[in-house]
Amino acid sequence: MKFTFRPITPSDRELIEELVRAYYAFDGLTYDPTLHGPALDQLAQGDPAVKIWIVEADREPAGYLILTIGFSMYYGGKDGFIDELFLKDAYRGKGGGAEIMRFADEQAKELGLAYLHLEVTETNTRARGIYERRGFAPTGHMLMSKRTAL
Repeated sequence: MKFTFRPITPSDRELIEELVRAYYAFDGLTYDPTLHGPALDQLAQGDPAVKIWIVEADREPAGYLILTIGFSMYYGGKDGFIDELFLKDAYRGKGGGAEIMRFADEQAKELGLAYLHLEVTETNTRARGIYERRGFAPTGHMLMSKRTAL
């Protein structure tokens, strides 16, 4: 199966919402339209700090990848965070995860990112295996979050 990647356009707004909802359902996350809807609008319109691609398999939407761009003194400058990576059930186990990670590595190099980070649940051993084979390793740091007013 051949996987390809294309940047989203404003006309992909409904498609990306469908894919995000599918990912959240798969991972047991809650989709909140008041929180996630405006974020999807922002993504669809474009944001220089965020890159998002629709993953296609044989020209059909198979998933998506969101890469955010930031800066870290500790990690030596510009860095990236794979915010979300998702493949629909029908496309799992067919090399798509590895292909997405290869693509993310290419994008990180093109963008001049010193480091690439991601977050994975400890129980997702399949994804962890893919990430570890691509050179990712636990950092010993714990991700902490706080909601701020928009």
